[in-house]
Amino acid sequence: MTRVALMCVTLVVWAVQHPVAQESRASAPEFVSTWTLNSVERGVSGDKPDRVPNARGLLIFDSAGHVFEFFTTASRQAPETAQVDPLAMFNAYGGFWGGYRVDAAQKRVTFKAQGAVSITTQGREFSRSFEQEGNRLTMTSIDEPHAQGGTRWTCQRVPTIDHLPPFFRQAVGFWEHVVERRVNVSTGAVVSESKRAPSVIVYTPGGFVGVHFPTLNRKPFAADNPTADEARAALQGYLGYYGALTVYPGEVFHNILGGVSPAAGTILRRYADIKDNELTVRLTPTNNQPVQTQTIVILRRLSGADEMLPKR
Repeated sequence: MTRVALMCVTLVVWAVQHPVAQESRASAPEFVSTWTLNSVERGVSGDKPDRVPNARGLLIFDSAGHVFEFFTTASRQAPETAQVDPLAMFNAYGGFWGGYRVDAAQKRVTFKAQGAVSITTQGREFSRSFEQEGNRLTMTSIDEPHAQGGTRWTCQRVPTIDHLPPFFRQAVGFWEHVVERRVNVSTGAVVSESKRAPSVIVYTPGGFVGVHFPTLNRKPFAADNPTADEARAALQGYLGYYGALTVYPGEVFHNILGGVSPAAGTILRRYADIKDNELTVRLTPTNNQPVQTQTIVILRRLSGADEMLPKR
């Protein structure tokens, strides 16, 4: 057998033995990007789907198998609040972060949510069918929670920013929450530490930011859909939003476009330091009073610019 023939046989055997790796290489680069939500339709399993007004949000895939989604259908003029109507607020927001795998032949993407707006979604595996035409991606729910008779999302790819500055490129990626610390500003001593359920910040090369910071030990709902009290408890302490990202050396600004907390219209200024695969974010004070302690968030890198940039 010639060397060329032997190599061909070896490649065929490898492909048979490693179908998941082969599938990932073939299909994942088409998904890798930042996507903004154009529309949401509910009841797609019936004859007359309903298009949901005010739908907007963000969907992010990297080539390392990480995914982020945040969307809202809240009114732009008078968004719901957990204090006034917790069920309305819960139903107006959704999304998760975690892992994904693509079955290109079946046109199906399977997700494993690590953190989510809903405790029912958190830790769950579910699937969506998909259709992609160039820079347009349509996904339809198959077996996920809160699908409301079947839900269809239509998204548009966001272009990558040309010539990313060095610190911006360094910041791009999925960053998993490790710990939050309150430190004494004068001495640097740690006053307290706290952790969260699996949480993430994502900075994209398209100029967007996404955050899912659920609290630890949220109680499961008694049924798939929560009561008003369960919805209020699930949202309490939860930080989740998407927004436009502005980056300067050593600083990032989160310009929130839609969020459970903080709400849309909020601008968060954060001091950021990156060393190796660790991101340290220092929160700025929100008033002019003397500051004795400061919150510091430590995150570890899950992926970077090489995994976030679409293949050309």
